[in-house]
This record gives sequence, C-alpha cells and structure tokens, in this order.
Amino acid sequence: MSAKFYTLLTDIGAAKLASAAALGVPLKITQMAVGDGGGVLPTPNALQTKLVAEKRRADLNMLYIDPQNSSQIIAEQVIPETEGGWWIREVGLFDDTGALIAVGNCPESYKPQLAEGSGRTQTVRMVLITSSTDNITLKIDPSVVLATRKYVDDKVLELKVYVDDLMAKHIAAADPHTQYAPKESPTLTGTPKAPTAPAGTNTTQIASTAFVQAVVTALNNALALKAPLASPALTGTPTAPTAAQTVNNTQIATTAFVKSAIAALVASSPAALDTLNELAAALGNDPNFATTMTNALAGKQPLDSTLTTLSGKTAAGIIGYLGLVNSSGMVGRLVSIKKFTASGTYTPTAGTRFVKVRLVGAGGAGGGAAASTVSGYLAAGRGGGGGSYGETTLIDVTSVLSVAVIVGSAGVGSAGSSGTAGGSSSFGSYITAPGGDGGGMGASGPANNSLVSDLSNSGKECTGTDIFISIPGEGGGGQMSLSTGTAKGGHGGSSILGTGGSAYTANQQGGYGWGFGAGGAGSITVYAQGASATAGGHGSNGIVIIEEYA
Repeated sequence: MSAKFYTLLTDIGAAKLASAAALGVPLKITQMAVGDGGGVLPTPNALQTKLVAEKRRADLNMLYIDPQNSSQIIAEQVIPETEGGWWIREVGLFDDTGALIAVGNCPESYKPQLAEGSGRTQTVRMVLITSSTDNITLKIDPSVVLATRKYVDDKVLELKVYVDDLMAKHIAAADPHTQYAPKESPTLTGTPKAPTAPAGTNTTQIASTAFVQAVVTALNNALALKAPLASPALTGTPTAPTAAQTVNNTQIATTAFVKSAIAALVASSPAALDTLNELAAALGNDPNFATTMTNALAGKQPLDSTLTTLSGKTAAGIIGYLGLVNSSGMVGRLVSIKKFTASGTYTPTAGTRFVKVRLVGAGGAGGGAAASTVSGYLAAGRGGGGGSYGETTLIDVTSVLSVAVIVGSAGVGSAGSSGTAGGSSSFGSYITAPGGDGGGMGASGPANNSLVSDLSNSGKECTGTDIFISIPGEGGGGQMSLSTGTAKGGHGGSSILGTGGSAYTANQQGGYGWGFGAGGAGSITVYAQGASATAGGHGSNGIVIIEEYA
C-alpha cells in the first residue's frame, strides 16, 4: 500500500541543498507554513513553489537533529490558541529567502480559535531526511516564537544543573563573601547604616547621624535658654553687684546704683530746682508733659523728603513713585473688558496701554444622514468638530488706533450632506483660532454593528504673532450603527467655551452646539422611522474677548 501522507524536497530545495554541499555555505531553514489545501487533501509535488492555500506562516519554534537518527532533521512550529479557524492539510518549510524547500501533506486537522468557543495550542512537526545535516543551519530566534513544553523542561533542567554547580563551588570556596567587611577593623564604603541608639546612651555602640543630630539639637535647645554674651536680652528679675558711685565704665548698673546717683544729682542741683514744686513749675505745671511733647512732634515734617516729594503729584505720579509701574509703563489696572460676538473693529479705550485677547473659532456642523428608502437600511452622520481656543500675551496698543476683529460663523448642517466647517476667529495678525471641521455625511446602508471612533477630525493649533495659549477644539464624535436597526449620530465636539451638540437616535436634526465654538451633532435616518434625509446640527459661533489694562 503506497504512503498517503509524506514529505519531499522541492526542486528548489534540492538545488539549494546541493549548492550548499558544493559551496560549503549552510542552508538556513527559518519558517514553516500551514494550509488547508483549498479544501481537499493535496498531493506534494517537487515543482511546488508555494502551498496550495497557505493559512499561516511564522518562524520555527524548534529545528534540531533527531537524537535517534542523525540523518533526520526535525522542524517544529507552535500555533497559539488565539489563531485558527481553518483546516491543516499541507505543510511547507521555507529558507531565509522565502523559497519553499520542502512540502508535505498531513492528516486533516481542524485548528479552532478561542473566539469559536474552543481553543488549543497545536504543534506541527516535519521530519526532513538528508544525507548530511552539515549543510543545514540549525538556529532559531527564541525571542519571537512560542516554546514547547519539552523545550521549556529541557531549559529548566539545564538551568538547575548550572545553579547547582554554582552553589557547590560557592559552598566549597574559602571566602565566598568577599563583598562583606570583616568584624575586626572593617573599612566600610558607600553609605553604611546602623541602629540609632536611645538618647543619653554612652557606650561603644556606633553613633548614627540621627543620634548625633539629636544630641546637637538638645545642646542647641539648652544653649537657647542662656543669654548670649553679646547684647543679652534678660528676663525675670536679674541681679548684679552694685558698683560704687565713683565707677564710670561698662559695668551693669543696678537699681540701687541708679537711685543713689539720682539722690546725689538732686542734692547737687541748683537751689531753684532742688524741689519737685520748683521742677513742676519749670515744666509749666503740665501733668502730661510727655504726651504734650509727643503730639507736638507728630505735626512736624519728617527728616526724610517723602512728603515733600509727593506734594503736588498726580495719581499717576504717585503710582510711579511707589514703584507700581513696570519697565514698559504698565500699571496693571483693568480698564475694561470688551466682548465681540460679531465681526467688527476694536478701538482701544482711553488710558489702555496693553490688551490680552481670548478667542475661540466657530464650531463645525454635524453631518447629515442620507435618505433611507430601503427596508432595514439606515444612515448616521459624524459630529462636527469644536473650534480651537487661544490666548495672547500682553499686547502693547499704545500706538495702535484700531484692530480688525473677525468672529467665526457657525457651521451649518444640511439634509443628506456633510456639515460645513466653522469659521476662524481672529484679532488682527496677533492671533487666529481655527474653526472646527464639519462632520461627514452618513450614507444609507444595511444595519450592522459598527462604530466610527471619536476625534476623527480634531481641531488645529492657533496661529499668529502673539500666542500664549493654544488649545485645539475637540473632534466630533463617530457615528454608531446597530444590527437591531437603530443608529446614533456622532456627538458634537466641545470647545473651551462651549459644549458639543447631543446625538439622537430618532429621525431628526442633530443637536446644536451650545455656548461658543461648539460643534453640532450628526443626524440619523432609519427606514422604520421615515425615509427622508435629515440634517446635522448647526455649530455655535465663535467669540473674541478683549481685556484692557492701563
């Protein structure tokens, strides 16, 4: 009985193997492919250059000489459980140039994948018989293939033998831990650590930095309770020896010394001032003499020139004197805030030196939905994008007479058509905020489970000469179609100053953008709700806000 399943070298494989033997350059077999034979069991043919119906090709997991037969080369490939959904009836080996070296058939085997409710990891093996294995390179890249259990078991055993050998040598060594310091007179390096001893410890235990710092802190706290030698600030009732009345040096004077000195002074005063009555008369009999003198001095001009300098100055002059103006002459006082909701011309308010501009482009309209005139058909449009937001740096307008202000107009939704883009908002050439893109029109088609991802038309960066902040508008949402015969348009993209329009599941115009610079939502048509085309929601207009500063 003739063999039904077998493997043979192709003409190309035989020629390459012969060339390898003649030239001494090994043949590199790198990949294996499997196929379903086009639905029937194929017959291997040496003239083949490819499989009949290839389903998968990948690097080999194992390529080795059969330990029982040195003339046989065994090639293995592991197919993971996540791949499959087809029959395996044919197998092929390929070299590093992609040429088919050997081809064979095999008993039919269905390879399921997990999504079908069953999965398995399957190993496909080919045995190649050759007169000499010296001309074939036995090498695989273990980083890109799955490992068989035998391969892993062999490697684990190999690692265990290696580790056991290292441990035996380690135990037998006289000093296997040369990285450790000896107990006697160790010379430590790096950042050695030791336990921190309790406060007050006075032994041979190593002192950590924490212990030393605690001692230093306690010492500093104790010293803080002492008066310094230089300019001591004593408290309580400090005492000192009383010097003789004749002493005239830096010795501390006690109250006894002072009273004795005053008594001696009174005793030596002129006869006209040696009594309290005479002294009171000399002071004008004023019982509040000290207060009277203090009030009199308060009305005098200070010794410095501050009051003289400020006398006669305007408010602007006083602000400048106080240092409340920067090098550019800016005070920072808010003069006014102007809001443009329609295009026009900006003229600076009197006293304005600098302006800061905030603006947002208009929102794009949502995409309309085409008419659904066939039963079971539906259509849904994408949401319009939000307008970009931007802020300028402080712009000097002291020599500017006027600036053109453009406020972007909202995108408009039309039945069965893509939404138009929102217009850009700008403040002269200083800054331009682009409007949001219009949402794409939804074509009518059979209901199916599909979802277009959001942010497919995200906004653009602001442009201009004085940009401080640039934030692109949010892209419009993607539309959704369900096999149940329902659909939902994409939501409108939001801006910093507006909220995108809401998406609906009924045959009606998509939701409008709210606030400023928001995109409109896409609309839908479902045959069961009416066949007419619907329009996407309109976007919202842009805005330009100007803050004026003195």
